Amino acid sequence: MALQDSEILFAFTKKAPGDYHELPVLISGKESVNEKGHEFVLLKQNDKIQKVFEIRYSTSGGPYKEAVIFNNLLIVGHYQFVYIYDLLQSIPILRMEISGYFGHIYIDGDKFYVSDAGSIYCFNNRARILWRNNTLGIDGVFISDFTDQEINGSGQWDPPDGWRDFILDKETGYKIS
Repeated sequence: MALQDSEILFAFTKKAPGDYHELPVLISGKESVNEKGHEFVLLKQNDKIQKVFEIRYSTSGGPYKEAVIFNNLLIVGHYQFVYIYDLLQSIPILRMEISGYFGHIYIDGDKFYVSDAGSIYCFNNRARILWRNNTLGIDGVFISDFTDQEINGSGQWDPPDGWRDFILDKETGYKIS
């Protein structure tokens, strides 16, 4: 599935759209087929549904859901999981349970990053994990910006106001400060 440069949006919904007549693509893996919970991710281009993806799950929860396209990869963060689907080959390539709950997806150059309740995962453009730092918080981790060598962010250590800033080495994920 190749997408031209135009407005691409994602929507999460509990019901498959009635005006879309193809089967949804299961991105949560074969092992999730019998799970009771399900949610659909609608990929819209120029306000028209291009594809519908399905996620099946056993446990719900977590404050964030997000979907982005990066290098022909659909990356979806949903509850306690990250799903990566190759849009060109039409195959799921990763279903990964994360710590606590999904936070956000960040893109910088040829890498993307996923945060969860206490960690940041760094992936290359082929969806391979390069590193993980799981010492950044206990109830939320956010990246504020990237420099050539560093990642700046903050982690929540003492809810609701116990945010601590950090700086990570971009190549290794090690804490600089």
